[in-house]
Amino acid sequence: MVGIQVQEVMTDNFQKIDINAPLSEAIGIFEKEDPDLILVFDGNLYKGVLTQDLIIRSHLKWDPTKAKVRDVYKPAPVIKPDEDLSKAAKLMIEVDLRSLPVGESKAEIIGVVNDMAVLERVAQEKFGKGKVEEYMTKDVITLKPSDTVAKALAVMRDHAISRIPIVNDEGKLEGLVTLHDLIIRFIKPRFRAQAGEVAGEKIPPFSMPLRDVMIRGVITILPDATVREAVATMKDNDIDGLVVVNEDNKVVGILTVKDLLLPISKMTEKEARFYLQLGGDASILSDFTRERIIQDIKRFVDGYEDLLGQEGIIYLYIRRFPEKLRGVHLYQARMRVVTDRGTFVATGETWGAIQAVHDALRAIERQLLQKAELEKDVRYAKRFIEKLGLA
Repeated sequence: MVGIQVQEVMTDNFQKIDINAPLSEAIGIFEKEDPDLILVFDGNLYKGVLTQDLIIRSHLKWDPTKAKVRDVYKPAPVIKPDEDLSKAAKLMIEVDLRSLPVGESKAEIIGVVNDMAVLERVAQEKFGKGKVEEYMTKDVITLKPSDTVAKALAVMRDHAISRIPIVNDEGKLEGLVTLHDLIIRFIKPRFRAQAGEVAGEKIPPFSMPLRDVMIRGVITILPDATVREAVATMKDNDIDGLVVVNEDNKVVGILTVKDLLLPISKMTEKEARFYLQLGGDASILSDFTRERIIQDIKRFVDGYEDLLGQEGIIYLYIRRFPEKLRGVHLYQARMRVVTDRGTFVATGETWGAIQAVHDALRAIERQLLQKAELEKDVRYAKRFIEKLGLA
């Protein structure tokens, strides 16, 4: 427990919208007020949230000139004002949101709490004296200025990441690309073109080199800086991540808001070691399918606790395709397991969501067993050989 209640850092200033309102109305609120999120109501009853990211991604599925808020919003839990900040951090990670509604119930919403407010307050305590290198992601994926936008999008998709530092041959930082910027510049215009909104405009090609689109003058931080300094830097520059470089400007890590929320979230209950974050089309799965997937992943974590380590996050992005076989949709499950023992990424694609997740889990399993074999862990050597079909 952090020992600080949500009501200490929440704000009662928030935007709201009716679930049946046109999506264009929500877009107008974001452009004028720039809130972290808009709370969605059906009458006086809270239903969920709407974020700019959800709207941006929705352009791939909906015509924003015809869509309504109900087509795009996302259900999200309500946190009570007397809950500990560690619980708020835990919920933010689990539902992948930077803000949460605060209230006694869905009929009594009194405010919102955001991740930066949580981090700022907790950073005033002992946690803020820790070093960036203690919490940053050290296994950083980078690209070169000559690499293409298409490659960046593919890497982000395959590794479930949203930002990539661009480095030269010496590993020194030259720029940064983010998924948000690439969607705005390269994917969204293609959707608009299909709707006839950008006739005559030239849409940039995916073959464009990253040097032509990357962010220059990237905000960075040193690994020996404090968490308190990192949080202040992110807030002052209105960003949710920092590239960590050494004295020679070589990339040594990435520090995001989520990296800092994770240790805070673990203060809520000592038995919680792994968090599962569902994304994509997971919200349209039946309750049975969702619970089955959660239970299968839990059994997997329990079965490989020695190899997975003591703590981590499992990101699972589920995509449903329109194709069907005997009434069953084609699904893709992209899984990224980030632990204190390493990062493991895999994809499963087949008929049915449960089976697609199983395929991804089997691929992760093979990576874990291979790692154990390479490290000469004799306890897992036989199992690894069996999985390869050599025994």
